[in-house]
Amino acid sequence: MPQAARWAGTPSIKGRSESTRMALLTFSLVGLQFTWGVEMTYFTPYLLQLGLTKSKTSLVWIAGPLSGLIIQPLIGVIADRSRSKWGRRRPFMVGGSFLVALCLFVLGWTAEIVAVFVKEPEKAKNVMVAVAILSIYAVDFSINIVQACCRSLVVDTLSIPSQQAGSAWAGRMCAIGQLLSYVVGSIDTVSIFGSIIGDTQFKQMTVIAGLFLIGAVSVTSYSVKERVLLSARDSDGKAGAVQVLSTLFKTTMELPPRIQAICWAQFWAWIGWFPFLFYSTTWVGETYFRYEVPKERITKTTDMLGEVGRIGSLSLVVFSFITFLSSVLIPFCVQQRDTKRARFPPRPPRKVAAVLKAIGAVRPDLQTAWLLSHLMFAIMMIFAPLAHSRAFATFLVAVCGIPWAISSWAPYAFMGVEINKLTMNGAAPMGPPPSHSGAVTMITSASLRANAADSELDVLRLNHHDTDSDTDNDDEEDPSSNIPSTGELAGIYLGVLNVYTTLPQFVGTLISWLVFSVLEPGAQSKNDSDPSDMQWMNLDKNKPNAIAICLLIGALSAIVAAEATRRFRSVC
Repeated sequence: MPQAARWAGTPSIKGRSESTRMALLTFSLVGLQFTWGVEMTYFTPYLLQLGLTKSKTSLVWIAGPLSGLIIQPLIGVIADRSRSKWGRRRPFMVGGSFLVALCLFVLGWTAEIVAVFVKEPEKAKNVMVAVAILSIYAVDFSINIVQACCRSLVVDTLSIPSQQAGSAWAGRMCAIGQLLSYVVGSIDTVSIFGSIIGDTQFKQMTVIAGLFLIGAVSVTSYSVKERVLLSARDSDGKAGAVQVLSTLFKTTMELPPRIQAICWAQFWAWIGWFPFLFYSTTWVGETYFRYEVPKERITKTTDMLGEVGRIGSLSLVVFSFITFLSSVLIPFCVQQRDTKRARFPPRPPRKVAAVLKAIGAVRPDLQTAWLLSHLMFAIMMIFAPLAHSRAFATFLVAVCGIPWAISSWAPYAFMGVEINKLTMNGAAPMGPPPSHSGAVTMITSASLRANAADSELDVLRLNHHDTDSDTDNDDEEDPSSNIPSTGELAGIYLGVLNVYTTLPQFVGTLISWLVFSVLEPGAQSKNDSDPSDMQWMNLDKNKPNAIAICLLIGALSAIVAAEATRRFRSVC
């Protein structure tokens, strides 16, 4: 008979109120998103300034999807089976954050590091480009370690009725981190800090991002106590590389129908989001310098990378502010899970309660809100090629904050519910027999009640205390609200979702490379009237903006994502 997974300890979160506990559980995502924001703002213009063409730069961004495709699911499987006394997720979160900080430091000081070992100027330039690209790969690989475990920790800790609320809080924390990154990125930090942490804006942003990530992860790691896995199901805890990869492959190939539907909606959506997230800063800055800045003023600019980064960040500050407001308010305007007993009932601020009450009569469910978000994003990006001013480009980017807030919330909320339903309903999560799958023992509501004294089943239970729900009518209790999650499969299934998030980035990279190769095959020809620092920007008003064309193609993919989301409702 298969042996059940065994655990020690009880998970808990510091904090007296439910909001405080949710905030501490998801606070690591503030630092994570801050780091992503710095990467999205500065890395593209940094590579262009080093001398890479846009087509070659687009190929560098394979680092993002490649790291997500390999690292997140792999770390998810390994962390699922980790027997560390500190828990399954937190050791990877802490170690990964320090690795990210180190890689950011190398990236920021690439020129200085290369100069120590290579003296010949021409050779040093080539080596510097190579080290910068390798550093970006290292940043992406290490940050995916942190991201995989931060998301899994939320699923591990919360019960099924709490997954939507927990995912909403995660979205809010991501929005805060993103907003902070763009606010700080839009400030001339050199004038504030001098040369204490670097003599350029880019260097200082890498230092700030690394320290902020370590601090945010430390807060969550200190505040959350995990259970300790004593032994995985039918395993001695020693999962070899072949077994890990085999489990990952079988899980990906044999997904439950609803999880597969979520993944496909995410796939099509991210073909659109990828160029937006990585090129929107450069697009806004290039639009500004192409159509609104006199040429004589351009020639006087000495730090074009910093200028483009600050201008793009200003537009993304508005985008992030709208994302933050949306992540706070939209959950109150969306119907909760279809349960008779909600664990964390939403309590809107008193000042907006009247407005939200009026909206309540027609508020959509989360699936409909997700569908509408795809359509809103598509409409905004269809107009991207028509943007000939910084104001209009900023407007298009800013409005996308609404669909981005929903896209950062909905798929993880649905996945959290489905992952824990696999445990509750007794459905096998993978095709192979349980003795080969390494899956958690399946427990139904009836079996939990009938075998409460059984120690082997009891250790699988999480104590999700909810004082508010104690006053509810027990006759109307939804069985799922009384059965906590085990979260044993959170890492691998969220890793699979990330596979469907990263695969479209390969598609987006290919599309970007083709568009840039056709419309901007190389850097502008250098002449005496152009400053050397501007060679990486295409300021020809008579030519189409290549980034805008990529955004337009992404809009078409978002329409497909809307249809995939519509079909999700009918999947059983």
